[in-house]
Amino acid sequence: MNSETTRQRLNREQSREQTRERLLDASRTVFVQKGFALTSVEDIAATAGYTRGAFYSNFTDKTELFVELLRRECENIDREFHHLFQAPLADVVELQEKIANYYSGLYGDGAFSVLWMEAKIVAVRDEKFRATLSLFLEERRAQIAEFVETYARLTNTQSGTSAHHIAIGLMALCEGINIAHRCDPQNVDDKTAEEILSWFLKTTLAMPQQAEQSPAAKVVKTKTAARRVASKSN
Repeated sequence: MNSETTRQRLNREQSREQTRERLLDASRTVFVQKGFALTSVEDIAATAGYTRGAFYSNFTDKTELFVELLRRECENIDREFHHLFQAPLADVVELQEKIANYYSGLYGDGAFSVLWMEAKIVAVRDEKFRATLSLFLEERRAQIAEFVETYARLTNTQSGTSAHHIAIGLMALCEGINIAHRCDPQNVDDKTAEEILSWFLKTTLAMPQQAEQSPAAKVVKTKTAARRVASKSN
């Protein structure tokens, strides 16, 4: 294969990637405006400046595109978390603050929040979409659990429950706060939303490791307990 053929092939691959990105950008706009159910393939293609043929050359259907859009949005979030964990660790408290600040602000991305709410609504009504979304959510929980475990390893702390359970809690709370804020912004304003999310993360993410008791201390504790039982029986 000569260099000219390689260059043409790369150009075709780059052109296809550009088409996919434009279709994803267009779907982000239209899904937020009209919702998944009311958005047609033609709406997405036209907004991106393409035809139906271009859409189906890149995606099987709207479901595949929607999940790919959610995945792209989450990859942007993951990159920031990776950046926080890869930075030199000078202060555990500072790292926790940075993570809490970033997490507590995620609900504020209006378009992203609407997309997640839309995905959950569609999943409730569409069994096929629910099955596809369920697999993606499993991926998300695994990724967040990995972040929790990374934090515990870097800071030499342990969580009060499993990383998987914390991942479920972090996702569910962020989604719940997002809905509460959008539906009742006067009572769940930005400050309240951020404080709740930050508090939950700091409280559940990790706790200091308890130092293991020495054998002598264990003996003293056992004798003390025995004396208490004896005094009660008397």
